[in-house]
Amino acid sequence: MSIPRTGRRPLRFAALGAAALAAALALSACSGSPEAAPSASAGSVAEKDLAIAAVSGPNSLDPAQLVDGQQQFVWSSILDTLLAKENNTGELIPNAAESWQYNEDGTELTLTLREGMTFSTGDPVNADAVVATMLRNKNTPGVVQVKYGAVTDVTAEDDLTVKVTFSSFDPQFLSNLTGGAGAIGDPATLDDERTATDPVGSGPFTLDVAKTVPGSTYVLTKRDDYWNADAIPFKTFTVRVLQDPTASFNALQAGEINAATVQTQLLGQLGDEYAIQQIDAQAVAYLDILDRGGEKWPALGDERVRQALNYAIDREGVLKGIFSGVGMVTEQIFSPYGQVYDESLNETYDYDPEKGKELVEEAGYAGETFQIPSTFLSTSLEPTLTQAFADVGLTLEWVPVPPQQAQSAHLSGDYPLSFQFTGFNSDPADAASHYGASGYANPRGYTDDTIDELFGTINSTVDTEAALPAYQELNAYAVEQAFEVPIVFVGATWAGRDGIVMVDDGRSSVPTVRLFGVSE
Repeated sequence: MSIPRTGRRPLRFAALGAAALAAALALSACSGSPEAAPSASAGSVAEKDLAIAAVSGPNSLDPAQLVDGQQQFVWSSILDTLLAKENNTGELIPNAAESWQYNEDGTELTLTLREGMTFSTGDPVNADAVVATMLRNKNTPGVVQVKYGAVTDVTAEDDLTVKVTFSSFDPQFLSNLTGGAGAIGDPATLDDERTATDPVGSGPFTLDVAKTVPGSTYVLTKRDDYWNADAIPFKTFTVRVLQDPTASFNALQAGEINAATVQTQLLGQLGDEYAIQQIDAQAVAYLDILDRGGEKWPALGDERVRQALNYAIDREGVLKGIFSGVGMVTEQIFSPYGQVYDESLNETYDYDPEKGKELVEEAGYAGETFQIPSTFLSTSLEPTLTQAFADVGLTLEWVPVPPQQAQSAHLSGDYPLSFQFTGFNSDPADAASHYGASGYANPRGYTDDTIDELFGTINSTVDTEAALPAYQELNAYAVEQAFEVPIVFVGATWAGRDGIVMVDDGRSSVPTVRLFGVSE
């Protein structure tokens, strides 16, 4: 049985009236699944200039080197992706590919492209272009290559049909097509030097090289011949790289940008002309236990010690004291917007350092010392985590690591633990990243019979709904075994001015121009 998938519609932007805007800004991910605000055609709203603040610019615009996350604000404006995620649901929907279908065992994926798309040069976007980009991604060392690990071949069946062949079913692949792995490059220029800084793409904007300062400011101009141009209510899109929250806030107040995240304590300084949207969860902050098997640090191979660390954390205190209450406490890493998340699991480790201390003593590891990288990610939580370890009879020593070495330190095998912020992806991708044998959060490749059995089911079940019980069991097992110490889902508050509004509550998890709309 083949499993066809098609979305309901192409992406559109919401043009919100006053009542709809009020409803949209009141959405909260804490209260179940809110209704989406009514939307109308963006074509009836005068086009505006959108300028936002982002914490990072793209490391490269080469399709083989694209990094997901806030870098996507820039590159996804130039390079269309095959699939997208719908605002306020995170559901996979068509983009450059208008439909997709797996064969019965998930070893062949057929993508049907949208007719009439063009690159900014006027050349057609066809199956040959997608094949050329995908094969180049597969064969080019870099960020995207790992996402093609299960791909054995990509072929053009006809002008608008692409077939991707896999060695085995890859549950993450479709979701990856909403990010860098799904970007389409122009085969005529893919190998040109310009591709890294000014690629030819089929996206809604082109890069204004004359006004762009790489690493600082990216200015993009709308393509009137874009296939979905009527849904883009912006003439220009400017991304300012502002890592300092104060600098970002000052730029917003000065009118240099018209959308940015704002720290909670500064919201009172904004007037009624600002549209505020709180996102309750966009990433998970967690202490990652790297040596889950206790190979180098035997204490961490004992589930009682791992559980003790979970009891040691005052999650509510961290949320209120460090994150100003913007976010949600959690004892699991799966997104609260997904299907795997289970609210009942958040009752597993109530804050109880005394119980944690008893478990450490019972396991025979009282007084054990662990070193951990001190990075730009961990600075604000280091005193809290150090005290939490002390409360259960353990010692935590922070080893300073430069920002550019944070990732390599995590992967090096030199440390038993690391502190991380990780943005949400899809449930399959998050499962693989945190608990798969080659996952980023599991660099020592820990596995056991239960994990192997569950991934055996996951990796051989093409129907997402049929695989869901295995994902849910994996989540429950990971919490029980305390393979990580999830702390909070980190939220954010967006403020827009000059009629700019955020039209997503955080569920799409894809930072693109599609997150913004205009009010009447």
